[in-house]
Amino acid sequence: MKILFINNFFSTYGGTESIMYDQASILRKNGHEVFFFATNKTPYFEEDYEYSEFFPQYTDYKALNGADVFKYLLKPFYNTDAKTRLNAYLDIIKPDIAHFHNIYYHLTPAVLEPCRKRRIPVVMTLNDPRFMCPGGTLMYKNQTYCKEQLCISGNVLPCLLNRCRNNSFKASFIATAENLYNKINGFYDLVDIFLCPSQAMRNLAINSDINPDRLLVLNNFIKESFLKIEPEYSDKGYFLYVGRLAGEKKVDHLIQAIAKLPDVNLHIVGNGEDEEKLKNLAKNLNVLNVKFLGFLRGRELEEEYKNCIATVLPCDWFETFGLTIVESYAYGKPVIASKIGAIPELIENYSNGIVFQPGNIDELTSAINKLYMDRNLAIEMGKRNREKAVNFYSIETHYKNLVNVYNFFE
Repeated sequence: MKILFINNFFSTYGGTESIMYDQASILRKNGHEVFFFATNKTPYFEEDYEYSEFFPQYTDYKALNGADVFKYLLKPFYNTDAKTRLNAYLDIIKPDIAHFHNIYYHLTPAVLEPCRKRRIPVVMTLNDPRFMCPGGTLMYKNQTYCKEQLCISGNVLPCLLNRCRNNSFKASFIATAENLYNKINGFYDLVDIFLCPSQAMRNLAINSDINPDRLLVLNNFIKESFLKIEPEYSDKGYFLYVGRLAGEKKVDHLIQAIAKLPDVNLHIVGNGEDEEKLKNLAKNLNVLNVKFLGFLRGRELEEEYKNCIATVLPCDWFETFGLTIVESYAYGKPVIASKIGAIPELIENYSNGIVFQPGNIDELTSAINKLYMDRNLAIEMGKRNREKAVNFYSIETHYKNLVNVYNFFE
């Protein structure tokens, strides 16, 4: 089978790109032909990619000056160059399936039309809420989770009125206009099947009036390297947070919880715009049991996972899947996390972890103390999680389910 992956970037730009390339790699490993179409933003996953000549020009919209803004005014809505280049590319490679990931602002939905014209089946993975939420993150005023899901049912003006995109009127105006433009023109009616990383994402899509028959759940997966790790069920007495230090991650709530447990240690791995703010919070609360370790990778990060009691994810935003949770499972560790988005699908409360109401610091404190005081429970949870990682979230399992979707069109 020939599969063409279409995404804004063919590089290690973010999580979506890594998922796409890992999907492509396992498909190749199993004998399928794989192709890519993206903007020409480098570096590419494959430095000398054979068909990169067809990649359209990447535009850094944030770097445009006043005159250039007018020149590129329509490009984030409908990229005619990307459409033209894809038309030529499709005539050469003639794929059996076109699998789209993120195309907002750069490739744009203009690239859906050449596939429909040739009757190539179109599959699209909904990696985040941006398809339904103009702001892209389901964050009200770019500060807290949008519990009311104000824009999901069709009226997207709340995004603009509340400056939900980067807390900027300009960015929110563009995001709102882009969302309306796509809906009015019915571009996404050209998609045959939407793949949702979780049931929570599927429910969100249904609430935005996408036909449920076009929505399938396909969980994300962990890299093969995680399952080669020998899990460690003992610990060295600390809890672990790994991730960006940003407002929606609510690491401040975690520090406030640890402040109530002076005998419990916390290691924080990661960096981000809130790093100094969080360090100052710990200092002001006189919290001496928190270590900020910065960005770690490789063996150092592996050791942090292996030696913790559990990992903690105290976020207050819509998690579309929660990949860091499943990565913790591979290490044989339980997870304490907010009851939000897809997280309750991954964690069975008090079976393989503990969930708490987002923002409830007392519940978070209680959950941490529970596993600190009952290490045997933490070990039992960790063993269940290792089995879960192997049986449900391996790339081989993902591959089988993905190919079943593709085979639907034969």
